[in-house]
Amino acid sequence: MTVAVGHGKQAARHIDAWLRDAAFIHAPEPELASFDKLNVWYYADAPKTEALRLDAVRRQSTFAEVAQGLDRDNALFEARRCLSCGNCFGCDNCYGVCPDNAVLNVDDASTDGYAFDLDYCKGCGICVEECPCGAIEMVPERI
Repeated sequence: MTVAVGHGKQAARHIDAWLRDAAFIHAPEPELASFDKLNVWYYADAPKTEALRLDAVRRQSTFAEVAQGLDRDNALFEARRCLSCGNCFGCDNCYGVCPDNAVLNVDDASTDGYAFDLDYCKGCGICVEECPCGAIEMVPERI
């Protein structure tokens, strides 16, 4: 399902660019964040949910699925365990901790919902330290 939605989104962007007589340019893929860039304190420790399996006797007498899958609550719980390595998931940590109000909450598809006003940013790096998924990178300014 997620692949189908992603392909639909990509098709819509190409059609939109074509209608505007422009070329669609892919946004650069975020770099996968290594474990040392993640703030695992943000995520709760919990054992993996085991999916129910059909017992051996029932497998011999039916064509039912062997792996039963997860119910709705367990599936949502497991989805929340994703560390989103390098991908912003909109937790608002950077927005909330910035002492200079340099992080802007914007509604723009190209910015993942956040932008940085470098005129106000003093480069303290608190946003980078507080980001649970390593989605923010500090780049030295060229002088």
